[in-house]
Amino acid sequence: MRSQVRAAVVVLVAVAATGCGSGSSSRPAEPAPAPGAATATTTGAASPSAAAWATLPGALGRCGPQPPRVQGASYEPLTLTDPAVGRIPAVRLGTGSTALVLLHQTDGNGLCGWLPFLPIAAAAGYTTLAVDLCRYGEARCRKVDDGTFTDADQVDPARLAVRYAREQLGARRVVVVGASMGGAVALMTGVAVPGLAGVVDLSGPADWPGLGTARGGRALPVPVLVAMADTEGAEAVAAARAVAAHAPAGSAFLAAPTSHGWDLVTGPEGEATPLTGPLLAWLAERTSARSTG
Repeated sequence: MRSQVRAAVVVLVAVAATGCGSGSSSRPAEPAPAPGAATATTTGAASPSAAAWATLPGALGRCGPQPPRVQGASYEPLTLTDPAVGRIPAVRLGTGSTALVLLHQTDGNGLCGWLPFLPIAAAAGYTTLAVDLCRYGEARCRKVDDGTFTDADQVDPARLAVRYAREQLGARRVVVVGASMGGAVALMTGVAVPGLAGVVDLSGPADWPGLGTARGGRALPVPVLVAMADTEGAEAVAAARAVAAHAPAGSAFLAAPTSHGWDLVTGPEGEATPLTGPLLAWLAERTSARSTG
């Protein structure tokens, strides 16, 4: 049996703006892909804090209005390049010997939905690096341009980000964290990229087409934390539990009553949720016990 994080059934605050598919959410859980789109919504005129939301300057302006917690962060926009992969926009925040590479869900704005989580993770002592995946945000991937791209190739920008974290940011340990589609890509990256300290899968679909040998968790060489809400359905929850059960020792499953993807770990105003603490605790346990990968 694989270990489970203490109090696996986590009670999340039921806020309508955070639910998957909520029309008032500032970070849509799973909108249709719209590469290059720069749309975003606020919490609405009825929210007392709506007037405080503002668009970030520079490259992150494409992410639309952001809550005050996000506005104060010293984000560093980057572009990761590799002739075999293409041009991958990224954003960095924080310092630390452990880097978290963050992979987004199927949001046309790509990495933008991770902005609220970056300050939380950075405050916990992590270097954070969120990237656009191919066909999302402003990523320009060679395989997309030449017509050879498949879902399995989403590992390419993730691999590039891991390499950048190690070689340019000096990370001794790297954990890949993904939301929904990004969770599936995180599992794939855990199989394809050697030396990771761990993988986190938030609501990743067990039947995502590109999973390949990562399907079911048996091929993972590193521990994985899997989180899935009950509202995803009994079949999805069972599949998520199976991934954690089949992965190496130190793997764990976190349950929640509701929410999806990155909304499991950040609220509508960029605040932590009841699941954020167990996630950070698992990360601390995994990264403090491992040497440089």
